[in-house]
Amino acid sequence: MRDKIIVIDDEPNIRKILDALLTREGYEVFSFDGFKNALETLNTEDVSVVITDLSMPEHTGLDVLKYCKDYSPDLPVILITAFGTIEAAVTALKSGAFDFILKPFDQDDLSRILKKAIQTRKRKKREPALEMMNAQGVGPVPVPLFGTEQSTIQLREQTERISATNSHVFMFGEVGSGKRSIAYEIHRKSDRARNPFIQVHCDAIPNVFQVGELFGLEKGAMPMSFFSKPGSFELGLGGTILLDEVDALGVEAQNALFSALENDFFTRVRGAKKFPVDFRIIATSSKDLSQKVKDGTFHVELYAKLTLDKIILKPLRERKKDIQTDLLPYFFDKACRKRGVPPVQIDPLVETWFMNQEWRGNIGELERTVEQLMNQWVKGPITLDLLSLAGFQ
Repeated sequence: MRDKIIVIDDEPNIRKILDALLTREGYEVFSFDGFKNALETLNTEDVSVVITDLSMPEHTGLDVLKYCKDYSPDLPVILITAFGTIEAAVTALKSGAFDFILKPFDQDDLSRILKKAIQTRKRKKREPALEMMNAQGVGPVPVPLFGTEQSTIQLREQTERISATNSHVFMFGEVGSGKRSIAYEIHRKSDRARNPFIQVHCDAIPNVFQVGELFGLEKGAMPMSFFSKPGSFELGLGGTILLDEVDALGVEAQNALFSALENDFFTRVRGAKKFPVDFRIIATSSKDLSQKVKDGTFHVELYAKLTLDKIILKPLRERKKDIQTDLLPYFFDKACRKRGVPPVQIDPLVETWFMNQEWRGNIGELERTVEQLMNQWVKGPITLDLLSLAGFQ
């Protein structure tokens, strides 16, 4: 299948030249005289690269770049610029443009830059999940799965089993217990691993915007929505959607999600195109979702669909053996690598102090405590004096 290139330039001659050059090199070319006319193709075609003029009367190349960065971050944007606007092009590079070409352009330079952009795009499409997780600060190491407690061993076994299925999953655990890392581990080991992993913080989205964020918006669907916008479900097609704190979804979003799962398709708000429900949902909550169903504040049938598989994460205070055997050494080693220093020795009395804490913030609190200690550390072992200096005693 030929790679698809979008060309946006208000000069007809430039469009004709680029169309001829790129078609001759085997690309499928879509040419437009402005950003507005290119939007539908941007939103519906699997485009490999966008080539756009920097200076255009209505929407500039920077407008095109911003749209692509917001709604398709991995799509390379190459700017066409004249000598007088090189400084602006360099600024655009800092904002995420892939490269720029000068008018009049050299065919060999254009071909080289284009091939490099396409290779970069294809490489990112092969490993989108890992890159996305790294960008969010979650590495490939499943921290909550470390440990020798029986509950941790069972969690590893349960994760392995669920990863081999395609069912939706509900995960319950206190704040900081590692729900996000477990969700990523399920995704990483599943058949969907090469497709996107999208995390949605449901409790951070006001109710009025939830449906649009999840399902996407067509132009004009809401006030000030001047462009079409794909939602999280569309961006995550083929992959995994993590609905973090799913209990925060409002009634409208719950009803829309149930309808999508029931009918096996969804549309953008005010949209006509149907998208398949080709993603696994991992829903999490730190609250008792079954109680919300009883209270009538959570859709009972949606609850049934999301809880085909359940994972209950034990709080850290109920598996303290994991702290000593795995978690504490891991977080101290991680903090040392971050600072570029050799591994530190941990005084046994410090280990005892860690084992005696309640860790209401669970794994997250444990890691933050290690970080605070290392911020005070200069040299030598980690001692009780350092704990006192960091304000923990």
